[in-house]
Amino acid sequence: MSETVITEQLGERGALKMLKFAVEKARELGTPVGVGIVDAGGHLRSWALMDGAPKLAYDVVLKKARTAAYMGQPTGDIPPEPAAVLSQAATDFVNLPGGLPVIKDGQVLGAIAVAGSDPKTDVVVAEAGIAALDLA
Repeated sequence: MSETVITEQLGERGALKMLKFAVEKARELGTPVGVGIVDAGGHLRSWALMDGAPKLAYDVVLKKARTAAYMGQPTGDIPPEPAAVLSQAATDFVNLPGGLPVIKDGQVLGAIAVAGSDPKTDVVVAEAGIAALDLA
């Protein structure tokens, strides 16, 4: 049995492409937001705070992205009981809609998160970022 594991990771080009598509979608919708992309370990890979977006978006985006990457599921969808425990145990945990994991072949490569608009729009903008990647 091997002592090492080869995994795919979200690269610079993918992170920047996701960022570009998400920002373009936010512009199309007329809503300035913060957008952040993290790798599977929660490390920030790309980030933009659009002109007019709330300054608080940075902290919220980073928490949403890390939560989606660590949990491997969209933020806002985590059941209340585990969410309550996790919010006390992990300072980076947040269960607000707008964080989506980037998954390929069942493996979490990272996550994208959006904050600064209403929850549904944050999700739509994040989905546009993920749609930019060829995850097939």
